[in-house]
Amino acid sequence: MKIILILLSVALSAALAIDSKEARITGGSDAGANEFPFTAAILISGDEAHTFCAGILVTPRHVLTSVNCVIRQTMLTVMLGSPDITRMNQFIPVTNVRIHWNHSATVISRADLAILTLARNANLSESVTVAQLPRWSHVGNTFNGFGATLVGWGLSGHREDETIPLQHLQVVRNPIISNFVCGLSHRFLQDEHICSSGDNGGPCDGDEGGPVMITENGEPTVIAIHSFHFDGIGGCGRGRSSVHTRLTDHLDWLVEHTGVYIRP
Repeated sequence: MKIILILLSVALSAALAIDSKEARITGGSDAGANEFPFTAAILISGDEAHTFCAGILVTPRHVLTSVNCVIRQTMLTVMLGSPDITRMNQFIPVTNVRIHWNHSATVISRADLAILTLARNANLSESVTVAQLPRWSHVGNTFNGFGATLVGWGLSGHREDETIPLQHLQVVRNPIISNFVCGLSHRFLQDEHICSSGDNGGPCDGDEGGPVMITENGEPTVIAIHSFHFDGIGGCGRGRSSVHTRLTDHLDWLVEHTGVYIRP
């Protein structure tokens, strides 16, 4: 625990010096307390470029995230309990990483999903809950035109000296767009991909693995996990769409390896 807190302190030391008005997912705003209590922060130590990602708690023992965050990493720690990274109260080591059997990281990206098994069950409370996943009846729904909510502690893309993670969980809302329109910005999309517009901002580095949600009866339902975004000249987003992994294409896999209940 002491080592984890030291690593987190180092990661935050530069991030917290950034002007709070700039420190946000591109175009986002601060998430409210207990607004997205299933969102997990993932602290990463390893040989790759990623040092921080997001994920979702799907059972008390399992977190779902992007393969890009965990491949070839040597130590992963899941943090839960607050939208403020400095107020997290659960720090749980990861004991196993299961990468989707059909994952590909070539030119055509697919099945960008990984299940993290925690060393112990997360303690559920008002500030730590499991995510509500899509229904079986959602299978085949494109969700085109639905309003989508995305959250993460990743970079705002506004400053070159930003450090991941930012202190406060950021939230941005954009419509889901068709893969045809999305293909104008991203090539080689698959049916399993789902895209959100960049009209109001979008994900940036460090937001990979975070939830993409629609609202059902006033409650968030996670329909996808953030996979990749435009990261070219001028920083993240800049009006470009973002690409996510559609969960309705992988419900059987999630049930098999986590035992999560999927609603009819």
